[in-house]
Amino acid sequence: MQIEDTRAIFTALFAGSVVLANVLAAKLTWIELPGIGGVAVPAGFVAFGVAYLASDLLVEYHGREYAASVVNGTVFTLVVSYLLVFLAIWMPTAPFYDGQAAFVATLGDSASIILASVVALAIAQHMDVRLFSKLKARTSGRHRWVRNCGSTAVSQGADTVVFITLGFAIFPALGLGGDPTWGWALVSIVVGQYLVKLLVALIDTVPFYAVTEIIEQKA
Repeated sequence: MQIEDTRAIFTALFAGSVVLANVLAAKLTWIELPGIGGVAVPAGFVAFGVAYLASDLLVEYHGREYAASVVNGTVFTLVVSYLLVFLAIWMPTAPFYDGQAAFVATLGDSASIILASVVALAIAQHMDVRLFSKLKARTSGRHRWVRNCGSTAVSQGADTVVFITLGFAIFPALGLGGDPTWGWALVSIVVGQYLVKLLVALIDTVPFYAVTEIIEQKA
């Protein structure tokens, strides 16, 4: 496999994982953290971990500018995906189809959640791309774990803070859907979800090393 052959693979993996993660986020899963207890996390957190892995690989082999363009394209794709979902919800329901309520409940997120997810994606992913590139330059291409873990840990933190704050507090307070959450309740959601994402970021180092080793051996 040539390095150039990975461009389409990593691009598709990133975009697909981001869109799928937002669909899977309709389900809340429960993670038990030692010393903290149970944390409710959107089930798409694993798919988001795959997306961060793909974006890091894009920067690693195809550069910051291309990776940033993929992020922009994926943000646009996510917006179009939401529009298509609401178009499907708006379409007349077949008389014999009794799953409309469940369909809407699963896919029909509030405007608060949709806007928050789009804004958080744009901010966090561009941060990840920029930070990964800078860490790679600072370490002269050595210590792959530093740029992989460092960029993902910081950008995942930004993603969590932006998404939770906008989607659960600010946008609901502006009347875009849902009841606003403030104070310690909001902080606890941010901390709990970030700890889970941080764990995923650390685990993410293993496939990052595995993929880069395979590519460099076959390049």
